[in-house]
Amino acid sequence: MKNRTSHTYGDPHRWMVFSVIFAVYFFVYFHRVSTSVIVSELLDAFQTHATALGLMSSMYFYLYAFEQPLVGYLSDRIGPRRVIGYWTMAAAAGCFIFGMAPNIAWASVGRALIGLGVGGVYVPGVKAISQWFRKEEFATMIGLLMSVGNFGAVIATTPLAWATGSWGWRFTFFLIGGITLGLAFVTLFFTRDYGGPSDPDPEISGTASGSGAGTAAKVMQVLKSGHFWVLSIIFFSFYGTLMTLQGLWATPFLMTALGVDRIFASKLNMLIPVGAIMGAPFIGWLIDRFSLNKKIILTVILTLYTLTWVGVTFFSSQLWTVGLSLVMLLMGIVAGGFISTLWGIVRDTLPAEILGLTSGILNQAPFLGVGAFQVLTGAVLDRAGRVGDLYPLSGFKNAFLICLSGIVVCLVLSFFLKLKPWFLRSN
Repeated sequence: MKNRTSHTYGDPHRWMVFSVIFAVYFFVYFHRVSTSVIVSELLDAFQTHATALGLMSSMYFYLYAFEQPLVGYLSDRIGPRRVIGYWTMAAAAGCFIFGMAPNIAWASVGRALIGLGVGGVYVPGVKAISQWFRKEEFATMIGLLMSVGNFGAVIATTPLAWATGSWGWRFTFFLIGGITLGLAFVTLFFTRDYGGPSDPDPEISGTASGSGAGTAAKVMQVLKSGHFWVLSIIFFSFYGTLMTLQGLWATPFLMTALGVDRIFASKLNMLIPVGAIMGAPFIGWLIDRFSLNKKIILTVILTLYTLTWVGVTFFSSQLWTVGLSLVMLLMGIVAGGFISTLWGIVRDTLPAEILGLTSGILNQAPFLGVGAFQVLTGAVLDRAGRVGDLYPLSGFKNAFLICLSGIVVCLVLSFFLKLKPWFLRSN
């Protein structure tokens, strides 16, 4: 323990690692929601429809989800630095392809490669943070990471709308690709992986589960745990619905519901990541500072999140601008708190030696959720039909009912969570 403390907690290089992860993660969130602002441009450029656009946007999430176990395994095997660096290069290539795409098929290829590339950032980032920072600092640091990511989502609203209006969406993505490529080189040449001795928590270490058990056996125990699948379903629906709204339909929905232009609607959409910027570090700090029960906090968060979807689905006409603004802000605050709380639970109930691999398996769920909800809601909107450049409010209501149903399931399942190490559970 003494050697680890002197090597990591007192080593200023951990802040270099932290800063570079932050910078790269900024673009992870940026890409998640960037298509919401340029929906009209993409529909016109490719002469396509909502279902195809939803499928194109969801390619990010399908590729992201598919690779998570591999990313987690490689994070444990070759270290977070190489994974983040190499995958960020792939994301840069995806930006260039997306910017040059002559049709929706090539745009989908670019979007998929972006998703593949940025999919190699979060899990190795969590692994690096767990190595360089104390367990008591973990929820706070994850909250800060979420804040930076959501700042990227903020830039992907009004500032992106301004940039695409001024320079065009193609040139904007060329510029983003160049910056992303630069960050990949910074990651590879100016950071290093943690090199000290491991410090697994004794209550979830190999001594507790059997020191002779191999990594594969431990992961199989996790997969057999009902606790794991409850968390996966909650993550699937929560994040799937959040990114379906924030990342794809929020701007056109607000334009329809409030009768405002794209720039103003994108400003309202920006309130979700602004709320997450506030909620993620604050709730993470509260959990660490006062040792709060994470299961109770998660249930409270899911209750509030359900109420925000009730407001968006049923009362958008009555809430108008001020009410919807408050709903979007609250949605962002609880979303930020959700991420800090959920990953705090993961950190508390996983052994250090398989944190990357098992986090990668779990981290498939939210992105499969986004892919599913974006395609389903796009299909519902297509059935409603376009009115000019937008969809009718009734179409959005029907689409959002699907999201609300998924969130209610999450809330019910949260009562079945237990804060115990997954690999010790026999079910």
